Amino acid sequence: MSAASMPKYRAVERQLRARVAELEDGTLLPTEARMCEEYDVSRITLRRAIEEIARDGLVTRHRGHGTKVSRPAPTTTENHVEQGEHFDSRFTGFFGQLTGFGHRVHSDILEFGLVRANTSVAGALRVDRHSEVLHMSRRRYVDGNVHQLSRTWFGPDRFPGIETEDFFEQSLYGCLEEKYGVSIAQQDLSVSLRVPSRDEARTLGITDRQPRLSLQITACSSDGEPFLYGESVFVSTDAHIYFTAGGNRPENP
Repeated sequence: MSAASMPKYRAVERQLRARVAELEDGTLLPTEARMCEEYDVSRITLRRAIEEIARDGLVTRHRGHGTKVSRPAPTTTENHVEQGEHFDSRFTGFFGQLTGFGHRVHSDILEFGLVRANTSVAGALRVDRHSEVLHMSRRRYVDGNVHQLSRTWFGPDRFPGIETEDFFEQSLYGCLEEKYGVSIAQQDLSVSLRVPSRDEARTLGITDRQPRLSLQITACSSDGEPFLYGESVFVSTDAHIYFTAGGNRPENP
C-alpha cells in the first residue's frame, strides 16, 4: 500500500508511534485539538489512530487529563515473546514466525533509499565498495513492544519499485517471493554480542550499555547469488537464536 492510498488514521498512527518512541514514560501528549491541527486531520481520524497505539499499551488515555506515554510492562511467563529467531529449512522469516504464533508484528520504516555500500555490505552482496545499494531500516515491534532494529540492503536493480511497498504489517520475504519470484535457497548467518551504538540505543529505547545479540544474514537465491544482506540488533539482553539442522538420512537406518 502506497502512502497515497493509506487510510489517514493509519498514516497518523505511524507518526504517533515514532513520536511516542522518542518520549519518556508519562509524557503528556498535546491536546487533541492541537494534534488535529498538527496532522491536518479530523478528531475522528486522530482518535482512531490513538486507539490503535493505546491498544498496544503505548499510551494511556484519562478523561480530563489527556493522553500519556505508557511504556508496556515487561511480559509475563504466560505471554512472553521469545526475543530471538528460529532458523530452519523453511525460511519463513521473523514476520512469518511470530504471526504464525498469533502475535502482532509491525514495523516503523525509518529509512528506505539508496546508500553507498560499506565493506560488510559490499562483501555480502558481491558488489564494489561504495557502489549504490538500496537500504531499508526498520524498528520492529511484537505486540506493541520494541523488539529489534533491523537493517536490510539489496542490490539496487534486483527489486525495482520495492521502496514503494508498505512493510508496516507485511513480510519482506513474502513480498520478495510473491511480487518478484525470489525465494531463499540458502542463508548464511553470523551471531555475535555487541554494544549498540548511541543512535541504535536511542532508536530502541535502550538506556544501559550492555551487550545485545546481533545477527547478520546473507540470503541467496537458487542460482547461488546473494540478493539480500541484513543486520539486526535485539532489545533484550537474553535473546536467543535457534537453529534446526537437517541432513541426509541413511537409506538403511
